[in-house]
Amino acid sequence: MMNKERLQLLAHKTMNIYQVEMRQLPQSSELITELPVETETLNQYETKIVVKDENLLYRTFRVPEDKKLGIMNFASPVTIGGNFQYGVNAQEQTICRNSFLYPELKKYRRTYYYHNIQNPNDFLFSPYLIYASDIKFIRDEKEDQILKGKFADVVSVAAPDVTSMRKNNKVLPAEKIAEDIYNKVLATLRVFKNHETKVLILGAFGCGAFGNDPQMVAKIFKQVLDRSEFEGVFEEIYFDIMKNPQVLKIFENTLKD
Repeated sequence: MMNKERLQLLAHKTMNIYQVEMRQLPQSSELITELPVETETLNQYETKIVVKDENLLYRTFRVPEDKKLGIMNFASPVTIGGNFQYGVNAQEQTICRNSFLYPELKKYRRTYYYHNIQNPNDFLFSPYLIYASDIKFIRDEKEDQILKGKFADVVSVAAPDVTSMRKNNKVLPAEKIAEDIYNKVLATLRVFKNHETKVLILGAFGCGAFGNDPQMVAKIFKQVLDRSEFEGVFEEIYFDIMKNPQVLKIFENTLKD
């Protein structure tokens, strides 16, 4: 188990390395404010879907170099990088602590984060996505050494915050929450398709601190992936769900054909 101080130190080191390398890095990003349109499918692959109890960094470093990788980051809608610098630890913080994603997210301080603070939209937050291309990952799941580096595209998107809805006695109808998740998952997969990623790392979007129903979320992923526009588009899709056997089981059962 990593203690808070160690996590803070790792985050700090990552940002120092970024400062040294930033001028040679290929990374770029954009804020996607509209749902991308449906595009034709070339149906190249028999898509393999794998649900695993594993750290996404483990999977990231095991995807072959010649296969373009896309990772879905379950973003904090209001805090850039989810306070990863302070030793907070969940999916987004694991990504930010071990890659150069954070400097891209910072570019949207006003247009995404401040926008969400001003308009929480009943805690659904903005449907916008931040698409970051060619983000360098520098450590695997052991987080014990700097590696040669592995590049991936990362979509940062915020799930509805059902926990905050409950605290504020403002829980929306399930259909409304489901519709929001559906549109965010659909937008994420469309933008990955448009960027020709071949392997995706997804997960139990919003099922941790944000308190979404894993049954609902798993079902939505299945519905979106079953759309004809995604048929044969991705080679492999990993749902990396760590240390949560119940949620893992729900995703396994739901995503089985």
